[in-house]
Amino acid sequence: MVTVASSSSAAAGSPSSSGSSSGSGSSSSSGGPPITIGTSLSLSGDFSADGQAFERGYQLWAADQNKAGGLLGHQIKLDVLSDSSSPAQVVSNYQKLIGSNKDALVFGPFSSLLTVPAARIAARYGYAFVEGAGGAPTVFGAGLGRYLVNSVIIFIAAWVDGRRRLMTERIEQRKIRIEA
Repeated sequence: MVTVASSSSAAAGSPSSSGSSSGSGSSSSSGGPPITIGTSLSLSGDFSADGQAFERGYQLWAADQNKAGGLLGHQIKLDVLSDSSSPAQVVSNYQKLIGSNKDALVFGPFSSLLTVPAARIAARYGYAFVEGAGGAPTVFGAGLGRYLVNSVIIFIAAWVDGRRRLMTERIEQRKIRIEA
């Protein structure tokens, strides 16, 4: 069993697979069973272009993480379900990913229209909900702040921190040149 703690409770899950899973990365040795991360994406319907782009992005991220040793020492396995750009299907998918499949962590879909109902399911189960798109005021006004993690904010914070470190290194290099 792999456990990933959310901000409010532990979200435990035993890795499982479904017909629509997409494995990522290498099968190199790790610290135990893989961590399965579930997501519902619009692989068809109105948001399909963005859903397919998100799927490629999640796959690239998982492959990069797996090459670097995985997440918490475990390889990452993605469990991707198609929601056909439907709010009703996204609800069913997250109930399956969390309730039936017992995925250890869930990533959000594309679109605010789908993010709110998906985040409500994650909150019902006490899961942290990492969402990459869906930044409309309705998403953040839905009272889910305790569970909702906006990955864009995390990316910006990491970018700012990286720029700060880069600037510090450049300043330090100039000091050394001046003193030398």
